[in-house]
Amino acid sequence: MHTLKFAPALLAALLLSTVSAQSPANGKITGRTYVNPSLHISYTWPAMLQSKPLPPPDASVSNAQAYMFPLFIAGQGDQPYGIVGVAEKLNVAGPHSSGIKSAAEYMDRLVQSLHPGPMLTNFNRTKVKSMSGMTFEKLSYLMKGKPSAVYATQLGQFVLVFKCNAQSPADMALMEKSVLAVKKSN
Repeated sequence: MHTLKFAPALLAALLLSTVSAQSPANGKITGRTYVNPSLHISYTWPAMLQSKPLPPPDASVSNAQAYMFPLFIAGQGDQPYGIVGVAEKLNVAGPHSSGIKSAAEYMDRLVQSLHPGPMLTNFNRTKVKSMSGMTFEKLSYLMKGKPSAVYATQLGQFVLVFKCNAQSPADMALMEKSVLAVKKSN
């Protein structure tokens, strides 16, 4: 009899631990490496970049409805160049859109939101594979003449996104090499 009363509490505790284990918010930075046990990845950015603090959480968005998780920012000194890592939960509607269903749909929406013109030019969308076998949707373009790229891949219930902007094509090549070296972990 006591076992039956205890079972619902145990089940609820297991479900809550499973839900919180799926949150990508528990990633850590050590040196130049970002490790996220929930997403099962580790990523090391190029030596030219340094870790930057994440902006404070938006108090207007409750954790229960959170769908976008800033992971890290790695920037180039005081310059506006670097890499931003974000995870976006699939199938969760945000304040201004329905939930995305895949990395390809994430990229479709991004392409639709960008408007070619004097500031944004040379759009090129492709698919690339990482050294660990992950397939990334890639959108490269020039922003004010400087190289930029967005990489998106699906990891379980999340889309992992790397947003890169560089001062030169050589710097962008280092950033892309680092993104494609992201490692899967257990």
